[in-house]
Amino acid sequence: MNFSSTQQRTLLSIATVAAWVLLLNIMAEFAIQIWPLKFGELNWRVGSAGLLIDAFVKTLPAQIVLWFAAAATDARKTLRIYGFIALLLAIVTVVVLGFFALDAVQIRATLPQNAKGVFLKVALRAALVGGLLSVLFILAFVRVNSVLKSLGVARGSGARQSESEDGMLLVARPGAPAPRPTLTAVKGDEAKPAEA
Repeated sequence: MNFSSTQQRTLLSIATVAAWVLLLNIMAEFAIQIWPLKFGELNWRVGSAGLLIDAFVKTLPAQIVLWFAAAATDARKTLRIYGFIALLLAIVTVVVLGFFALDAVQIRATLPQNAKGVFLKVALRAALVGGLLSVLFILAFVRVNSVLKSLGVARGSGARQSESEDGMLLVARPGAPAPRPTLTAVKGDEAKPAEA
């Protein structure tokens, strides 16, 4: 099935809106689950960290749709923003995991002996998933910037810009030959390429 560029943009804009709705729903659900905030309670902090990691996992399909839609529509600024959001999520995940580890050690010491094994499995699962999420978010940030750099929009990309004789802006990727506009001479009803 072939879609025109207008149809593709329409479908991708619908997918983008749906992805944002999904993201907002997941984060609203997370906020409701941890409300009211009780930073002074050890059990609340450990539970909230686990819920946040689960919320980040649930957002992955929506994030992938957003990254794909931005890349497919050549929305470079949006891709750059998504890349920085991925970096921010990686940092938040690492910080949450650090506090989670400290709190988990404290909470495990207060548990009865028969519950320590189960708690350890749950804590290790959360740590593993959180670690993988951090790697994924960092990888997303690096890959998005790599794509942007290949398109010539990242800082220091060295993209060449020049202006043609008729005032049209010409852009070339690094290492590519300078672009030449195709001129067309029009005489009556016929059009033929002009000699450059």
